[in-house]
Amino acid sequence: MKTLYLDCISGISGDMTVGALVDLGVKPSTLEWELSKLAIGAFHMHFERAKRREIEGVRFSIHEGETHVHEEDEHEHHEHSHEHSHEHSHEHTHEHSHEHTHEHSHEHTHGRSFREIRDLIAHSELSESVKKRATAIFHRLAVAEGKIHGVAPEDVGFHEVGALDSIADVVCACAGLDALGVEKVFVSRLHDGHGTVECAHGTFPVPAPATLEILRGIPLGQIDEPHELITPTGAAIVAEFAASFGLMPAMKIEKIGYGLGARDLATRPNVLRAVLGEME
Repeated sequence: MKTLYLDCISGISGDMTVGALVDLGVKPSTLEWELSKLAIGAFHMHFERAKRREIEGVRFSIHEGETHVHEEDEHEHHEHSHEHSHEHSHEHTHEHSHEHTHEHSHEHTHGRSFREIRDLIAHSELSESVKKRATAIFHRLAVAEGKIHGVAPEDVGFHEVGALDSIADVVCACAGLDALGVEKVFVSRLHDGHGTVECAHGTFPVPAPATLEILRGIPLGQIDEPHELITPTGAAIVAEFAASFGLMPAMKIEKIGYGLGARDLATRPNVLRAVLGEME
């Protein structure tokens, strides 16, 4: 049985999950193609090989628009996707910075609601398995945010940038697991950092409210790292896929991949380690 073990040594976010899957062998073009099946406007994706405390892996990010201006020191091996057209331009500040900086809105004019994202996925040409898993992950996010704000899950909305990043993270994670043929996912014990985050609720302690709500019933601790390490999307992905949380099961290891977070941490490499193998 094809098995994936997610070793969350520095927490987990959606972009780190996608980066780790690409490092395991999922082709960026596969994820670009899958994401292009959604009517989300123009976007370009980056898959960059980089290091965190001398651990090399893949850093994933996505931006709105068909063009990207390269700085002189940027690497040549970025990969891009240019799909559809879009009339808005936003700065990229969501979960791909591995910080909880996205805001949620209950006004449909500020972004896509869960209802709209659910319909977007349902009316796409994604496979049924990706549709089912991606919708379930967004449902977890919406239920958590809805409980915090006291609104129905269907009315929970994401600002435009947050919606794009979240959709890319969730859909690419689900499509990547399908591409690898993963049948079962195991996850290490989860530990968040400490300190505070700035979010729609103002200054709030880590874990962020939605992250804590999503992980209810799942063992969670904190480590001495003054940053948010587990984002709501990362929490929702593991809550949906994990068969259990703990030590790596016995399996024949085939590949190891690393997904990178944005910042360097003081005490450990800011990476998500993904171990792919065969378990009898």
